[in-house]
Amino acid sequence: MTASIGIWAQGDTTGESVLYRWEADDHQTGFVTFEVPSGRFRPADDRSQPIGDLLFDPAEGEPAGTAAGVNRTLFIQVVVAIRKAYRWAGAAPTTAHAYYY
Repeated sequence: MTASIGIWAQGDTTGESVLYRWEADDHQTGFVTFEVPSGRFRPADDRSQPIGDLLFDPAEGEPAGTAAGVNRTLFIQVVVAIRKAYRWAGAAPTTAHAYYY
């Protein structure tokens, strides 16, 4: 299991969709988009294009779909970290690091 994940917004956090880059301790990296009005998350490439049809919708409470090459566990951990930071800040956060010990 990853001990920590660094998560950084890539650009403006005031828009309706925010791209985040993440890096895990085990040298895994990726991107997710956060659709702020709906609270949905999708794995993405570095240009915000969705990868597969994997989606976390808070109305459902769990991810659905698949995305080739995406570590589902890390995707969920990134989503949880951003959601916690969002609730704390009341807006899309610029960072949302997660630590697991």
